[in-house]
Amino acid sequence: MARPLRLQFPGAIYHAMSRGNGRQKIFFDERDYHRFLEGLEITADKFGFEIFSFLCMPNHVHLFFRTPEANLSQGMQYLLSGYANWFSTRHRRPGHLFQGRFKGELIEDEQYFWNVSRYVHLNPVRGKRPLVTRLEDWPWSSYPGYRWKRRQLGWVCYDEVYRAWQGDRGGRNPQAAYRRFVDAGIDRPPENPFATAVGGWVVGSQKFVERIKWLVKFPKYDDEVPSARRLAGVSLEDVLERTADHYGTTVASFAHKHGKQTSRDVAAWLARRLTVATLRELAKPFGLTHPDSVRNLLGRAEAALKQSPPLRTEVEQLQANIRQVSRE
Repeated sequence: MARPLRLQFPGAIYHAMSRGNGRQKIFFDERDYHRFLEGLEITADKFGFEIFSFLCMPNHVHLFFRTPEANLSQGMQYLLSGYANWFSTRHRRPGHLFQGRFKGELIEDEQYFWNVSRYVHLNPVRGKRPLVTRLEDWPWSSYPGYRWKRRQLGWVCYDEVYRAWQGDRGGRNPQAAYRRFVDAGIDRPPENPFATAVGGWVVGSQKFVERIKWLVKFPKYDDEVPSARRLAGVSLEDVLERTADHYGTTVASFAHKHGKQTSRDVAAWLARRLTVATLRELAKPFGLTHPDSVRNLLGRAEAALKQSPPLRTEVEQLQANIRQVSRE
């Protein structure tokens, strides 16, 4: 059976899960848990992983994080193999500790942060035999840090989760809102955010899925298993530069608001369509302070394209040219 491809690119967001071989325990006591979390902290520092939430269960682990660099496989191998070797020596148990490669889902952007992190945190109180009745009683999780500031870890990016959709859910006190959001899932289990993942590993909007489908290079044979796959797509910089050239302006001009600016709207639309840049990453080059503001540019561009067939033809040709150049 072929193992899943690993898409790696700067700024990619993942939910990763690794289970014990044959569902065996990977943690026997507190020392084991502490050693794994020490390794996770070192991995986050060494590879630059931005950890949003984590959970260690007796026979598996969940991690939710972003990779500023395209180094998912290297970082996960460093973390899991390092712990497995230590575990084998300590417990004198040769053989594989983890069941094959880790499972990973690729997540579009910040709009999924609350749902995914809640899914991770709820595990100890779910199932036929819950480990605890209150989430805060399970110490091997990032949730206690979300519950109490004094329990926060310096290497977990709590504020990134609080900021995500803060205006929609958090209001003036995102910490309290987040706790209520998670607690609400205890009595009424929410839908698994990965239940509708396309191909079992892509979580996001239809446009995001389409970009991933276009960018990824699948193996030549069904059973080919590459050690890792990088996206072979269009960079954000290329889209901005070529759109600016087309309109006789500069990339810097996109960061300034000059009323109705067709070149700026088109650049945002093409960047969203052709690259894997998140809304958060698109905000800066367009002079915006919040990811949601990018949606206004995209909506304006969509409306203009529907109303003007000549503009639609022009943008389609520009899009084709950018794709062609990226392949050369």
